Amino acid sequence: MAKKKKHPEHVNLERWLISYADFITLLFATFVVLYALSQTDINAFKSLEDSIKQAFAAPSLIQGSQSIMPDSSNSIFNKEQADSMIAPLMMEYMSQKYEDQSMLDMEHEINQEVRNGDIDGVETSMTDRGLVIRLQGNYLFKSASAELTPAAKVKLEKVGAVIAKKFILHNIRVEGHTDNQPLHTAMFPSNWELSSARSSSIIRFFISQFSFMPSIFTAVGFADTRPLEGNNSAGGKAKNRRVEILILKNRFKSDESATNDIMKMSKEDQEAMQKKRIAAINRIQALLKTSAKVTAEDKKAEESAAVLNQEYNKEVERLSRETQALDNQNKSKLTGQGEWLRPPAKKVSPNTTN
Repeated sequence: MAKKKKHPEHVNLERWLISYADFITLLFATFVVLYALSQTDINAFKSLEDSIKQAFAAPSLIQGSQSIMPDSSNSIFNKEQADSMIAPLMMEYMSQKYEDQSMLDMEHEINQEVRNGDIDGVETSMTDRGLVIRLQGNYLFKSASAELTPAAKVKLEKVGAVIAKKFILHNIRVEGHTDNQPLHTAMFPSNWELSSARSSSIIRFFISQFSFMPSIFTAVGFADTRPLEGNNSAGGKAKNRRVEILILKNRFKSDESATNDIMKMSKEDQEAMQKKRIAAINRIQALLKTSAKVTAEDKKAEESAAVLNQEYNKEVERLSRETQALDNQNKSKLTGQGEWLRPPAKKVSPNTTN
């Protein structure tokens, strides 16, 4: 019996379409994920923050049973450290977008206080490394002194309150600068010691007022080596005498080689520190609101005074015109001018004949 002849198999020339379709699908999915990541907003991080806080606070197998680790106290799931500071950690360190926006918000808030007249001698600028808050030295210290004046403490309280609301974990550099005027005193042999002491004074004030962790700060003294303008004029020297507060972005935190001790604290200590900080912020904000109210009332009083002054000037002008007219009449009488000195006209009787 003859074998059935097999038909030759045809080569499928369109098999590449399957691989191509798979590649296009994966490429599309990749771009969708990248787009979704770029559109992540603050609300999403807040939801994530709340979820993590609830997960850490709720009883779990890890918290309710013996740990298999030799030392369970170092676990990141330790309830003593889970609740208090997790919010700023998530918001400050997980999103560069949130960090940049928070710095812009801080810059706007400080500039608004400057425009309102609440603080003076303060400037802000955004740099690649972070937000710079520049304070003129003449508004903070007396000549050849590193002791903060009472007015400087009020100014630093307002600036510190803005920082403490957003950035309690970011590394902060406080840089002191002077002019080129030589300095030779027993306490400060040169401008190097003076500039360093001034930056240290501000750091001590922030720590005492707002319970910042000391480990986030770096005190730097540049003396007169970083001038903004020439030292050949009084105005230039005044601008060069300054202190700059640099809030570093997270990607530069390794440059300072600083360690953060907040996570080593117990939950009770964290809450006590946060409570003290919030109380200080609320007190300063209350003062700002009172100051704004007084300023508004003063402005209203000035407007009312301007209206009264305008009416007063109008009345003075009217009285002046009337007085001038009266003076002119009296002058005419005294000098013999006017109709009142002329003799009356003779009357002719109708019965008189020539």
